Formats: sequence, C-alpha cells, structure tokens
Amino acid sequence: MRALSLRIAEVEILQMRAWTGIGMNLKEFDFHEFAEVDFPSPKGALPGPPDGYVYVFFWVTKNVEIPFYVGETARLSGRMNDYAIASFSACTDFQVGEAARYLKEVKNCRIVVRYKQSAEREKEGKYLTRELTLAGVRLLKCLPSYNYRDSDPSEERTVVQRFCDMLISLGNLD
Repeated sequence: MRALSLRIAEVEILQMRAWTGIGMNLKEFDFHEFAEVDFPSPKGALPGPPDGYVYVFFWVTKNVEIPFYVGETARLSGRMNDYAIASFSACTDFQVGEAARYLKEVKNCRIVVRYKQSAEREKEGKYLTRELTLAGVRLLKCLPSYNYRDSDPSEERTVVQRFCDMLISLGNLD
C-alpha cells in the first residue's frame, strides 16, 4: 500500500491553531490528495461504483476544519446518500447523518467530505482513523453503537448532539 501522505500545508496549520490548546496535533496530516465536496452533495457530484474510496467528514467554522468521521466504501455516492437519509435502523448512518445535520442546521457549520480513490480502502481507513485518534482527534466512531430495536431515536439523537456540543466546546469554537 502506498503510504498515506501525512504532511500538512501551512494554511491547514493556521486553521488548526485553535485546537492546539487541547492537545490535538494535526501538523502531520495533509488531505491534498483528497477531493472535496460539501455535504449533502448535489446529485451527480460524487463518483459511483465500482471503485473503492476512503473519506473524512469535517465540520468547518471560523475557518477551522475539524475531522469528525472516517469511513471507507466501494460506493461513495450511495454511502453519502445513506448518511443524508440517516435511517435509525442503521446506527452509523444515523449517527453520522444526525451529526452532520445538527452541526450544519443548528450550529451553522459547513460540512465537508474529503475523499480519494483507494485500492486498499479498508486498510487506509483504519490507518487514518488510528492516526487521527492518536493525534487527539475525537471521532464519532468512539460513540458506542445502539440496537435500533430497543433504543429510542430521540434519545440517540440527543447523544449525537451532545457529542457534537462537546467537540465544539473543546475547541472553544462556540
């Protein structure tokens, strides 16, 4: 596997300056190999199957971009649609979709997805998740999943919103 490039441009260092107080070290990360699209994306804006992709969701406020979810898929356009629908019976879809919706509609953040084609998407996704976590980034993946058969959608939505509020308060960006 080609090593994932982990250099960061000066502009990104400046964008992350607000986070240095909480121990997040993103100086090593550079997403210049990734394409970018706003979420939700317009129909036809994303490539379809059969290629593999690794992707990262970011919330953007005050010119600071903060990653909050890493994923991988063979069907990028369809996967983004799953998040936009945010079906409660699919825990990850619900959590990511609700986080994006809350950050965008309630907290007035821009939501961006950066993605790139990957022949080893699972390996790259795990690697990127691990490295961002070790750099101090709090990713939505750390929230425990729920069983949709015996969980309350309103309660789970509140949990996701509290997680987002915690992210914002840690960065002093509210």
